[in-house]
Amino acid sequence: MSFNRKPGGSADSGPPIGSMLSDLPPHISNIGMPAEPGKSTGMVLLFVSTYCSHCIDLLPHIEAMTRRHPTFSFRLFSTGDEDDHRSMVDYFGWTFPVCSLDQSDMEAYFAVTYLPFAILVDDLGKVAAKGVIYNADEYEQLVKDYARHALA
Repeated sequence: MSFNRKPGGSADSGPPIGSMLSDLPPHISNIGMPAEPGKSTGMVLLFVSTYCSHCIDLLPHIEAMTRRHPTFSFRLFSTGDEDDHRSMVDYFGWTFPVCSLDQSDMEAYFAVTYLPFAILVDDLGKVAAKGVIYNADEYEQLVKDYARHALA
């Protein structure tokens, strides 16, 4: 779901493929633990809003997505507050970081203008795949795009 329509559509959302991921905003508060160093080969940044029905529909599938690809370090960015995130982590049993980030910062730091949106970053910190994902199948397609990037 879009929260800020731009010309060109969702394909233009997010940083360009091959670009270096910018540093995370210093004011991010997160709940959960990051992956152990050396255990991951890439990183998944998933952006959701607590006001987006597509995002909410995706939440129950996230744990399965992370289990299916354990070599990725996973981080969820949500417009929710700390209480929302604790409730989600407790309910779904997530073990990855869940970070508060408002929609304006999603756009300012990551150029994300459509939700739910995922960015897959390789082990060098470059954006390898990105896109709007509404379900686990669309996430799997992004992982395939990531693999093609890694082989290129």
